[in-house]
Amino acid sequence: MFESTERLAEEVHGLLDSLRELGGGRYAAVFEPKAILFESPSESRKGEWMLRRFIQDHLEALFRVPAALHSGEEMEDLFAAWESDEFLLVIVNGRVGLLVACPEAERLKEASPRLLKVLADRLFRLNPAYRLDEKGRGLFLGRPRLDTVVIGRPG
Repeated sequence: MFESTERLAEEVHGLLDSLRELGGGRYAAVFEPKAILFESPSESRKGEWMLRRFIQDHLEALFRVPAALHSGEEMEDLFAAWESDEFLLVIVNGRVGLLVACPEAERLKEASPRLLKVLADRLFRLNPAYRLDEKGRGLFLGRPRLDTVVIGRPG
């Protein structure tokens, strides 16, 4: 069944807005290792450019966070400079990521499983390559691999 790319992009934007609003966040973005694909700033747009720049500067490093935490590997604290935000980082099949800057990332994680699954579905429809893992293996038809990390405020 053919689905309009424009319609799927609108749905991704809507889901991204919903996730940001659910968490009371000020910025959310969907990204690949080389580029930001979608973004959702809050109405105030306060600090949006700094968050966008942060993501752009750390695209590839953000994809390494879940694996480093799982393995216990040492890595630079990418979020050390962010004292006023918490972050929900979700990596889907190692191919595409979501980052939401919000006041309570753990609460957003607990409230968002259904939205995250629907977002993954729309991303899979938008780009079928996301169904494969980062090494080109596996075909995640019904259940995407969601590596979810909550980054709290320092100290």
